[in-house]
Amino acid sequence: MRRLVPLAARQEWAWVRRWVRDVRHPRPWSVQVSMPPGVELVARLEQPLKPGEFLQGKRANLALAAALVDGHLLNPGATFSFWRAVGRPSRARGFQEGRNLVGGRLVPQVGGGLCQLSGILHHLALVTGLSVPERHAHSIDLYREPDRFAPLGSDATVVWGAKDLRLGNPHPYLVILRCHLEADTLVAMALSSGPLSPVDVEFCREELDASHVAVTTRLDGRDAGRTVYTRAHPAP
Repeated sequence: MRRLVPLAARQEWAWVRRWVRDVRHPRPWSVQVSMPPGVELVARLEQPLKPGEFLQGKRANLALAAALVDGHLLNPGATFSFWRAVGRPSRARGFQEGRNLVGGRLVPQVGGGLCQLSGILHHLALVTGLSVPERHAHSIDLYREPDRFAPLGSDATVVWGAKDLRLGNPHPYLVILRCHLEADTLVAMALSSGPLSPVDVEFCREELDASHVAVTTRLDGRDAGRTVYTRAHPAP
């Protein structure tokens, strides 16, 4: 039955259900603002865009989405939602075809490539001590080590309507997210109105077998989650 319903329709229905849940359980959300005075840089992360098929579309998608995320302010206790910030990735809004992992296969899809932005935001959240009430890891590790642009375990996949990345601000200070694209480099920064101690983030790998690897995320030496990936390129 699921196959008879178009993917776009399933995603829209999932978004409606999520919206209803959010209405029933209201919370303060992040808002996009002009840069207020009195904030200082807490952390900065950079990731290269790797050359490949649909790179032009991915670059355009990341530039558009980064501009929509840039300047989002999280007051103490507020929540940032990737899809609330970015909105539905459609052609009408300027998004292009990029590469997406769907059902274990790489396929062209409008809005493809946005997972690099959600992934770097997830990594930034860990480094700055933001909470992560919702994050979905990829099930498949697509990359060989020479091609990897981010640590395995830092990823966060997003699917319009169904899978979101949500970050919370547990600090007594406001936090602002900054994102932009510099040529073929994706940049994400966090700024704050108060001193935030950086978190020591480790992604510790455990080789399970030739086709599977587990990654345990450790924050200041404490285990904070474990993800098992299927390798697209099995180890020799």
